[in-house]
Amino acid sequence: MKKLENYSKHIRSTPKEIVSEYLLPLFAEFGILILCMIAFSSLVKLGSLIQEPAMVGENLTSPTVGRLVFGILALVLWFVFSWAASKSAKKDKHYSSSFFGFAAGILLWQFIGEISWHYSVGGVHFVPFESVTTFPIACLFILLMIYGKKHHSFDWGIWCMLLSFAFNWMGHYVMEGTYPFVASFVDQHTWYVCASLVSGLLGFVYSIIFLLFRVKTRRGRLLASMMTYISIGVITFGLIEG
Repeated sequence: MKKLENYSKHIRSTPKEIVSEYLLPLFAEFGILILCMIAFSSLVKLGSLIQEPAMVGENLTSPTVGRLVFGILALVLWFVFSWAASKSAKKDKHYSSSFFGFAAGILLWQFIGEISWHYSVGGVHFVPFESVTTFPIACLFILLMIYGKKHHSFDWGIWCMLLSFAFNWMGHYVMEGTYPFVASFVDQHTWYVCASLVSGLLGFVYSIIFLLFRVKTRRGRLLASMMTYISIGVITFGLIEG
């Protein structure tokens, strides 16, 4: 009991702050994700095929009219929501900038990660973004974020957009992008389950430690909620795909 009391003294957030600035935003983030998924699922199969399906890696493309319409809408809304997130951040509206940025990041992921590779230009397809072949792009993206952090290049709203996109991207990449490196040693099902459980649980534990002992601001708690969101998402996605 004394150890628990000692740890409780170091917790930097009150129960009210944890509920209002971590738990409720976490539920809101999953709500935003569900809405984006419903819109995606409702449109992608509509209409006829614009091009002939083709194998891109291990995946068969489905270049429908509906998927193209959703892609255009996702790209437009990504720009609008990013602008709204940045504008809200400049007015210190932490909640609105966080949610606008979070939604923008998901829409950017849906456009690049889920849609862009379905269509060819001159017969050439863009590779799936979670593929191992995009590793150099992932490295450049990480360097961009390090540079932006060091030089204070982005406001809070844009950071939320970038982190939302990165979390969704890396949540896929930790399983699909890394599998070719271990394909000779373990089957895909086992790797997806193990990789998702290990990385997801580590991320979840760190997000709780970060929430309780590292941050004492609203932005920090909102960031912790996004970290928990992707940790739960990685575990769920890995178990479904595995």
